[in-house]
Amino acid sequence: MATETQLSVLTLNCWGLKFIAKDRQDRLTAIGRYLADPARSYDIVGLQEVWVYDDYLRIKDLVRDTFPYTKHWYSGVLGSGLVILSRFPIVNTTMRRFALNGDPFKFYHGDWFVGKCFVSAIVMHPTCGEIEVFNTHLHAGYDKVGTPDSYLGCRVGEAWEMGSVVKAATTQGRHVISLGDYNSAPNSLVVQLLTKRGGLTDSWNKIHPEPRNPIPKGLTPEEGVSIMGVTCDTPLNTWSKHTWLNYLTNDPIGERLDYIFYKETPEMICNSVEVAVREQVSGIGASNSGVKNYSDHFGVHAKFSIKPAVYHFQDRVLPDASVYAQDNVTTLPSDALTIDTLEEILLILKQHSNKAKARSKLELTVIVPLALIVTFGLIIAFFWIQPRWVAFIMALILSAFSSGWIVHFLYGFLYGGETASSFTNTIQEVQTVLDYKLLTEHGSNSVNGMSRGSSNTRYNAHSHRQSLLQK
Repeated sequence: MATETQLSVLTLNCWGLKFIAKDRQDRLTAIGRYLADPARSYDIVGLQEVWVYDDYLRIKDLVRDTFPYTKHWYSGVLGSGLVILSRFPIVNTTMRRFALNGDPFKFYHGDWFVGKCFVSAIVMHPTCGEIEVFNTHLHAGYDKVGTPDSYLGCRVGEAWEMGSVVKAATTQGRHVISLGDYNSAPNSLVVQLLTKRGGLTDSWNKIHPEPRNPIPKGLTPEEGVSIMGVTCDTPLNTWSKHTWLNYLTNDPIGERLDYIFYKETPEMICNSVEVAVREQVSGIGASNSGVKNYSDHFGVHAKFSIKPAVYHFQDRVLPDASVYAQDNVTTLPSDALTIDTLEEILLILKQHSNKAKARSKLELTVIVPLALIVTFGLIIAFFWIQPRWVAFIMALILSAFSSGWIVHFLYGFLYGGETASSFTNTIQEVQTVLDYKLLTEHGSNSVNGMSRGSSNTRYNAHSHRQSLLQK
């Protein structure tokens, strides 16, 4: 009989934005010391928002005795911010940049410039073999609660892409863990894509199922952490600028945005999970500034019982199977997304695709031509302007318009075209899965009798559900 062992996993968003995150160097140094403490007994740690490479080197040096194997990934212009620390050897690593990746014109958001991506490291456990660990930080949401989420389509596309890769990883006969900051509430399509398409289990929800009968009201911030697993925008964190209303209870207690997902099998069972790295410590910032949290996020800490992985043929579910259970462990089928959910995903992707195409068309057919007309007008006027100081000002304006039409052309043609293609590819992938679901659940006759055009009527019927979607 295979020997069972314990595996301790932590994820933490470190809030390491250069020039923006307060007391960044002090905090990340403190995080390194926290992780270096052998009493913590973490085996694998995933960090997000370690944007500054010197911060990574400092953490790496501090934890070298506890985590001899580390990996930092580059992406985009400013770096991915993703790090994995491990007690066990890392034998292979990969990085994949998301096809849908934000907006370069919204430079104040920064997501496009850091090259949002997901990474993986295959860790060689001494007794249980390979463990593939995914780490990611999905696109943030910047809109106020109750207003349309301008990046929802981007985030759903990212989750679809990641879910497809994770789904393939779970068939390779190794343990799979996916952790990070998903910038999404537990009821979001993002989480559904990771659990139902990717075939993973949310460790928090496994140990602490959501209280829905009845839904609790009037929760305190402390109860928000212990019951709802809140990790961000909680009044308990000294760095919280505001407090979000919880999606379920509607209390001002913050939201759960950080997750540890895993592939649940008879050989990998989650025993416990808790919100971690909640301590407030001194030594951060000015000497008289009191105690502060390590980051604006709390971490998530999960413990697992694992044995050597076994390839489970039942993970490739037969057409007439919906759920396969063995040893009280439920394995979701590979196409566990419902038709309604797939249609909702299509609706969102199509809406955001149309917005992206309309923005690209506006740039190429309106803004660029107008900028060109003004540019040529300024060129002609330049030679007739007197006195010369006015001509100098005119030259500056001319330079701005000359640069402007080029920038807008590149934005509309290159970025707009690439974004439209990425949305189209994702939409086609979702449509393929939906067509197969219709075929298997309703038979070929209902599929043959439903054209793609007529199916749009079904998408419109579900538009009211947009108000239920969270960031």
